[in-house]
Amino acid sequence: MRWIVRIVLALGVVVLLGVAALLLFPTERIARIATERFEAATGREMTISGDIRPSIYPVLGVSTGPVTIANADWSDAGPMLKADGLSLGVDLMALIRGDIHITNVAADAPEVLLEIAADGRRNWDMSSPAAADTVPTEEVPETVETPGGLPVFAVDEARVTTGRVVFIDHAAGARTEVSAIDVTAHLPDFGGAADAKVSAIMRGQQVGAEVTVSQLAAFLQSGAVPVSLAATVGGNSIAFDGRAGLSPMAAGGRLTADMAAMADLFALLDQPAPAIPEGLGRKIALNAEVTATDEGRLTLRDGTLTLDSNRLAVEADVDLSGAKPSIVGRLTGGALDFSALGGGSGGSSGGGSGGGAATGWPTDRIDVSALHTVNADISLAADSVDLGIVSLGRTGLRTTLADGRAVTEIRELGAYGGTIAGAFVVNGNGGLSIRANLTGAGLALQPLLVQMADYDRLDAPAEFTLNMLGVGDSVDALMRSLSGDGALQLGQGEMRGLDIAGMIRNLDASYVGEGQKTIFDSVGMTFTVDGGVLRNDDFALAAPILTATGEGTVGIGEQVLDYRLLPVLLEQQTGQGLRVPLIISGPWADPRFKLDLEAMVKQEFGDEIEELKDRAEDVVTEKISEELGIEVESLDNIEDTLKEELTNRAAGELLKLLGGN
Repeated sequence: MRWIVRIVLALGVVVLLGVAALLLFPTERIARIATERFEAATGREMTISGDIRPSIYPVLGVSTGPVTIANADWSDAGPMLKADGLSLGVDLMALIRGDIHITNVAADAPEVLLEIAADGRRNWDMSSPAAADTVPTEEVPETVETPGGLPVFAVDEARVTTGRVVFIDHAAGARTEVSAIDVTAHLPDFGGAADAKVSAIMRGQQVGAEVTVSQLAAFLQSGAVPVSLAATVGGNSIAFDGRAGLSPMAAGGRLTADMAAMADLFALLDQPAPAIPEGLGRKIALNAEVTATDEGRLTLRDGTLTLDSNRLAVEADVDLSGAKPSIVGRLTGGALDFSALGGGSGGSSGGGSGGGAATGWPTDRIDVSALHTVNADISLAADSVDLGIVSLGRTGLRTTLADGRAVTEIRELGAYGGTIAGAFVVNGNGGLSIRANLTGAGLALQPLLVQMADYDRLDAPAEFTLNMLGVGDSVDALMRSLSGDGALQLGQGEMRGLDIAGMIRNLDASYVGEGQKTIFDSVGMTFTVDGGVLRNDDFALAAPILTATGEGTVGIGEQVLDYRLLPVLLEQQTGQGLRVPLIISGPWADPRFKLDLEAMVKQEFGDEIEELKDRAEDVVTEKISEELGIEVESLDNIEDTLKEELTNRAAGELLKLLGGN
């Protein structure tokens, strides 16, 4: 900022010299004195083309033709500044008193070129030689300076029209251009209030700003003064009302921001806009007390943050001095809706009763590029949180995000009438992976299954442990890749749409559908998961009139079942303890139930069948032995015995035909 002020003032002094001498010297002489004075002050050559045109009435002033200022000697990109013309009007009486009071100053179509060389040199770093031999022979009035070294001046109005600034960083290979720059500024008193209005276009985005500073001299040189600022970038706006200063750089006051068009903001930064899920900040609004320092540190207090429809109280400390922004914050909210994270609820369209076929998990790609934009340590407290595939009650979480990996520690989490504890890891490096290491107690299973899988047939309190890893860029891919293990214990409840006792009692698999159910006292199982398929071999169910064991698979990715139950009606109910295996298969939304009667017969009459088989074999072998006159030991080797007997008899008959004995 200071170098801009110095260049502008140097240009002003040049023009003032022309005004002071316009009655004594010809315009060519004025131009030479002005350019020499500028070169002495900055070390850069200035060229004024065309005439310097003085005016005496109604304003004492001067205007020029095209003006150029040379670039640094190491640059070959052309002049550092060029303009179609400059004009200046001054207060003659103030000038006589030794003050610089500019009534108007204007630059027509100025173009400024700023460069950083590959070795770090900057073309705006100008030397200020003070050698006597560079001072013009004509005596000119010395300007009064402030303690900070800036001349005291005042400008009733300053204007820049159709300006252009080009910034080139040769070290980074970057080029930035700001065009269509229009500026209007007022500074009636250097020590008093100043205001400015700016508009420009940068990377296709319309940029505007209005600023008011109560005391410009103090703002530039000696600390914070009252300042107000309102700026826009495309469809985004930001405003500040408080105190600020440039030396040292500091600010503190009320900040309000409305980021309703994030794509415009990222376009200004020359970055692609991340695909932010609804609820996490497609539109962002902030209202907070802020303080900022020249070390790149920012604090927010007494703030309100709005992310789409979610509203949170916020306190934060932001460090912008590193390669990535670093944020430490605390958020407090009411009912928060992040349902877009889960791609909507459920994976089937058949309804809660399971009347239709499963359609699978959402396949929309999950964009995790936002994980790489910042490092953060965020604490969240909320009355409830909707994550789409799961709804949470009162929630206390702490998430640490570093280098694209977010670890969420569960401090307090109410869910479906119970509690959940553990940790959740989302890793955005090399794709997306999610790990959950959780325990739950007292959960109402039915609403959980309805929201996660659109399945309402199982209703019971649940406890679980879960250690699971999923890898993929969509909910579908994550579910198909799941691996890990866990355990599930259900308390007293019911399984709707299935009457296992009725099936066994009547040997009829049609005891399914509306109005059918199995009431149980407890269910327990452990399981492993690999490739999105859950495997279990220790299922145990206890009910008032039956027990059941089971084993099989649950295709979490495919949303299918392949499970075998062995229910047993208790003897006091049937007098015989009947067992009929039940096979459950097909999609979650519309499973098929089949009684395995063949297996039942084998289980119930296996010994009798084997005894009958043995007795039948004895009868058959005895009969064959009697009819053929040979000894048959068993049916297992009867074929070999018959072949041997037939061979011997054939050989005997052949010998008889040949005349043998």
